[in-house]
Amino acid sequence: MEDLATKIIPLVQMLIPGFITTMIFYWLADVKKPGQFERTIQALIGTGVITMMVSGAELLLKYIGKNFFVLGLWTPQTESAWGIGLAVALGLLLAYASNHDYLYDQARKFGLTSRASYPEWIYAFRKHAGQSVILTLLDGRRIFGYPAVWPTDPKDGHFLVTQPSWVNEKNEWVEMLGIDSYLISNADVLMVEFLE
Repeated sequence: MEDLATKIIPLVQMLIPGFITTMIFYWLADVKKPGQFERTIQALIGTGVITMMVSGAELLLKYIGKNFFVLGLWTPQTESAWGIGLAVALGLLLAYASNHDYLYDQARKFGLTSRASYPEWIYAFRKHAGQSVILTLLDGRRIFGYPAVWPTDPKDGHFLVTQPSWVNEKNEWVEMLGIDSYLISNADVLMVEFLE
């Protein structure tokens, strides 16, 4: 059993950067989390990419040390620190790119896909960020306001509608004095209208 532990612990330590990258990405990106197996495969791929990046950093720093000035010794601790640092940076970079649709935007420009990096539901709200909406509720009532927060899933969550006003049958706004915002369950919303 001790022999197994001595073989598994270094393997797990080697894979930590890939798991850190995927963990940060799925914490911050508005994407659906895949199953455990797929996340493990992504972590393995991330570990391979980070290992190549650390090797590149090592070569670059050794070249700088040989030809210009010495920054310090390249030790296993230095290699681990670079691995963790690059894992965090890569996770943050991928989450930022996903949340701002950079990678899929480039792929759409080249005709490789027609999708966005996040679901259509989130894409619609991000595209119309700052615009007012009218939520049509299941019972037919309509409420106007600005969505400060919207659900990330079209079936669950809540809308936080600020500066709300009811819209009556004559399409007139009925202001609600003294009410700053409404928290409306997404399960009660039939339709979302984005206004110009």
